[in-house]
Amino acid sequence: MKNKIFIRSLFVTILAFVLYTSNMHRVENSELKVVEPKTSQKQKKAPIKEPQAPKITSTEYATNVTVEKGSQKKLAKKIQSVMGKDNTYQVAFQDLNNSSKYVRLGNSKRVQNANGTMKLYLLLALYKKAQSGKIGRKTAIKIKKSDLVKGEQMLQLNMAYGIAYLRQAMMRGNKTAANALLRKVGKKYVNQVAHEFGADQTEIVGKFSSDPVGHTTANDLDATLKGLYQGRVLKRQHAYTVLGTMHGQKNKLTSKISGTSYGIGDDNSAFAIVQNRGHSYCMSVWCNTDKNFAKLGKTIETWVNKH
Repeated sequence: MKNKIFIRSLFVTILAFVLYTSNMHRVENSELKVVEPKTSQKQKKAPIKEPQAPKITSTEYATNVTVEKGSQKKLAKKIQSVMGKDNTYQVAFQDLNNSSKYVRLGNSKRVQNANGTMKLYLLLALYKKAQSGKIGRKTAIKIKKSDLVKGEQMLQLNMAYGIAYLRQAMMRGNKTAANALLRKVGKKYVNQVAHEFGADQTEIVGKFSSDPVGHTTANDLDATLKGLYQGRVLKRQHAYTVLGTMHGQKNKLTSKISGTSYGIGDDNSAFAIVQNRGHSYCMSVWCNTDKNFAKLGKTIETWVNKH
């Protein structure tokens, strides 16, 4: 009896061992699949951009146009009509032969972004340096990598160019030349000269391949032009050279007038000193669009010739 029980127990034990071994073999040879919960992909962080001054595309004050006391009322009304009610703008006009004839108005009082018109202040700084003997005709500037602007091939890296050549290239729209001249003179010095002309709110903040290059107002441009014409800061010789450099520049503000003009313009700002029929005057404008610049220039010229 005992033997039968022993044999049965042995048989059960062997059977269990066989089943256990078979099961382990199956488990070891089976593929292990791990199911993980779906997770959203990490979003790549956008590169941090340097803060830029906002571009104005709508009116700062829709109807609140401020006309400075003493302004020529009839001309002020004509200017308001030309500039319209749907734009943000500043306009300044000054008769250079009669200090009592001026207009300064706008629906914006704040400092505005400017690009091409900032060449005026670089030119003034260049000739202030020349006036003090710190740069001259023989001064050469070697182009550095930091000056180069993509797409421009006129000026070559590590090549040295004369001041006059770079100045002419800048006035033809070459930003590499402008950057090299600005580096030579220095932003701090350019801003110092601007303030000497009474442009207290004007400042270059970037290179000429930046947007914006600087900040200004129509009144600052007006004060600068008056100072240039009257021989302040720069002696007559250098002042005339600056004017000659600006003569013939494409400028919507002067595109429809018949007088001789000296100025610069860009998509948002423009200025000019004009001589016509014995009259000499300056005009400057900043606006969120240049679509009315040509009409503005013609309107001012017509009024001047009648008064």
